[in-house]
Order: sequence, then C-alpha cells, then structure tokens
Amino acid sequence: MIATFKYLALLLGLSALVILGGSAVWQSKPNPDEDALLAENINLALRYTGDRLLDLAGDTQSTIQPVQRLSEHTWLLKLERHFEYDSLPPILHRAMLRHRIPNDYNVAVLRCRDEELMLGYVGSEYVIDPNVPCGGRDQAVACLNVKITLLEKAISKRSDGLWHLALGLCLGLGSAFFFWKNRQKPVRESSSMPAHLSAFSQSHFDFPNQKVWVKGQEKDLTLREAQLLNYFLNHANQALEREQILQDIWGDEDLLIGRSLDVFVSRLRKLLREDEGIRIGSVHGVGYRMELKPRSSNV
Repeated sequence: MIATFKYLALLLGLSALVILGGSAVWQSKPNPDEDALLAENINLALRYTGDRLLDLAGDTQSTIQPVQRLSEHTWLLKLERHFEYDSLPPILHRAMLRHRIPNDYNVAVLRCRDEELMLGYVGSEYVIDPNVPCGGRDQAVACLNVKITLLEKAISKRSDGLWHLALGLCLGLGSAFFFWKNRQKPVRESSSMPAHLSAFSQSHFDFPNQKVWVKGQEKDLTLREAQLLNYFLNHANQALEREQILQDIWGDEDLLIGRSLDVFVSRLRKLLREDEGIRIGSVHGVGYRMELKPRSSNV
C-alpha cells in the first residue's frame, strides 16, 4: 500500500513539474497586444496623476507632456515644475486602480536639471502605511519629474488555466504527503518554534529568517524591520539617538532618512503590541528606547 502511494505521489509530482514548465514557457512568449494595453493604461494613469497634481498646484494652463517609456517597465512623467509631494501617493494609487494596473511599483521623484533622486517610495508600502517617507516636509526644489518602475510583470491571462491546474496538482500532492507523513504522529501546535530563537518578554525572534513570534503568533518581518528589532534588542532599556541608530544599522544609505526610521518604528510597535512587556518609547530630543520587562518563568 505504501509503495503504491509513493508511485502515485511521484507521478503527480512529475505531472506538476511538466505543467509548470510548460506554463512558464507559454508565459515567457511576448504578447504585443497585452504589452500595448499595459503601456496605454500606464500612460493614462500617469497623465491623470499629472493633471491632478497641476490642478492642486493652481496650474490649469500648462500642457502635460507625453509620458516617456524609458525601458520595458519604466515610465517618466515630465511635469517640470514644483508639485505637492504629499498629494502624489493617493492620486497615483487611485489612478493605478482606476486603470487596473495590478503591479507593485517604485516611485522616484527626480530633480529636472540633473535627474537626481530627491524623494521616493514603494506603492505597496503606501497601501500598508499612508505615512510616506518625507511626507509633510517642505520641498525647496522648484522643478520635479516623476518616474514609475513596475516591480513585476503582470501574469498573462492566457496561462491562468495552466497555473491553476498546476497549483491544484501541487496542493493535492502536498496534502497527500502531509497526511501520509503524519498519519501516526500527533499534530504539532501551530505556535511551535525552532529552538535557536532569541527570547524576550513574551516573544521570540528569528533574525536570520526575519520572523518574530509574539505570544506564539508567527509574524514576518521585512529586512529593515528585522535589522531594527535586532538593534533594539541588543540595546534594550537604553536611550538611543536617531542618528546613531541610522548610522549603526544602515550606514551611508542615502535613501534612508529620519522620516523612514519613524515609519519602521511604527511598524514594529504594531507587530509587537500584543506583548505587554515590550514598549518602544520616544525619548524627546534624542530618539527611542525599547523597554523590556523580565521574562516570567512560565513563558
């Protein structure tokens, strides 16, 4: 019986691999019609964005230049004037949804004369946290343009059926293997954690794999969130200067500025809020302090 199951599992696995490979080849074939439609939608979304930004700036006369396609996934909206940066994320997000552009995207605000990067953010980060880096600050640059880069290519609808079939086979194989593997074994609790984790308060931290368990609940971290949490834990109950935090963790990375640090601290607070023994407090005029209560013996 076990041998029969192994042969069946092998057959299902090979079938899934064949279908996945065929789907990848099918998807890799260029489709001029879909590319043209995507380019048209990007063009319309950016022109709408430019129109709204100029309106908010009190400019109802200037002509919006044609959107330039710099590469396969990158477009440039040349406004060549100052605009309200805080208004850009919600307007652009609305425009991308209106024209059904499913991709995540990078936004770079460039200075006109030399195309130096002045500001920027990632579309998905705005959806999670509307506090865009540098928002609310006065921008002295009088002439700005906007560059958009799609982060991943949209999946062609032609391959949806193949992907769904392959996914079904993989899920079926995985489920069969799971039940066979665990048919005589007790099921582990969902809160089980590796033994090598760092423990603090009522939480556990896996820095290399960017995961934290808060009261047994597993949560994923971004790289920057993991770096910041690791730094706070190594300097627990100490007042830390903002500039020193930025320098020690990220060095001379130009894109990371003080406002970004505030965003990452806010995210860590939300991730750890179920643990009453942790508090990341602001130290007026200095920076931050992570306060930890001692771990209780029953944790």
